[in-house]
Amino acid sequence: MVLVQTLLPIFAVIGIGWLAVRSGYLDKGAVAPAGQIVMRIALPAMIFLALATTPTEQAFDVAFLLVYCAASLAVMGVCYGVAQLAFGMSKPEAAAIGLGVSMANSAFMGFPIGQAILGSEAAIRVFAHVLIVENLVILPLALFLLAVADRNAAHRPRVLRDMLRNPLMIALVAGGTVSAIGVGLPAPATAVLELLGRLSAPLALLVIGGMLASLPVSGRLRAVGLIVGGKLLLHPLLVGLGVVLVPGVSPAMALGGMLFAAMPMITIFPLLSARVGQGQLAAFGLLIATSASFFTLPVVIHYLGLA
Repeated sequence: MVLVQTLLPIFAVIGIGWLAVRSGYLDKGAVAPAGQIVMRIALPAMIFLALATTPTEQAFDVAFLLVYCAASLAVMGVCYGVAQLAFGMSKPEAAAIGLGVSMANSAFMGFPIGQAILGSEAAIRVFAHVLIVENLVILPLALFLLAVADRNAAHRPRVLRDMLRNPLMIALVAGGTVSAIGVGLPAPATAVLELLGRLSAPLALLVIGGMLASLPVSGRLRAVGLIVGGKLLLHPLLVGLGVVLVPGVSPAMALGGMLFAAMPMITIFPLLSARVGQGQLAAFGLLIATSASFFTLPVVIHYLGLA
């Protein structure tokens, strides 16, 4: 039932984006600007509005932040270690794999699917928490590992600069600040932000489809298998384990955290991995993981009792 009512329409929109680009109906060059609209306008507007209109004491779940952070670090460490110690892979390969398994596609898939299953308010709250963990802890660490493996040291100063310029993080900090101050938003501003926020889910799904249409369909199978298994299976399992072991996580946040962790990896995974010569591996991993999630997500949703 969930597959038909929720996931099938979502993956159908992804399929429409894939077909539009693959057939040439849309030029593949249109995908990147559309993605920029989502990441720089629509999602920041939604995050800012959600946090600015939520009382500070209700905005953040510290226990959940600790659980999601620990689980993401654990899956990164396990898969990085397996890649190097068990499979004998190079540091660049292991660093790319560590990034791929620990950062979910929370913006383009996690939020639209979470919104459909959990409801808009819960999805925004989970997304804000995941965003904090990924941007303040996981991404800097992953970029550090990539920088260590990167012979071109000129890439390293970009890490802090990119974090400070991230529109999602700016929206998160600004929304939290407005909430803490207690200043209400004018009705016209709220209406504008709501209108912009509505763009995020459908446009994000079309962007995912368009991106997949231009990715390569070949790569190293063992490495890709580790990426896909680590991201789609191990990551949500570790979040679930953390929820059991750490008291104080609200049920809604626990379910949302496992759902978000079950998403494929972040869409810029190939771009970041290309810095250390692992762009094709990452692109193939992204393609396979996104395709496989059509089958794994219904299982996760059923297990979580969200069906």
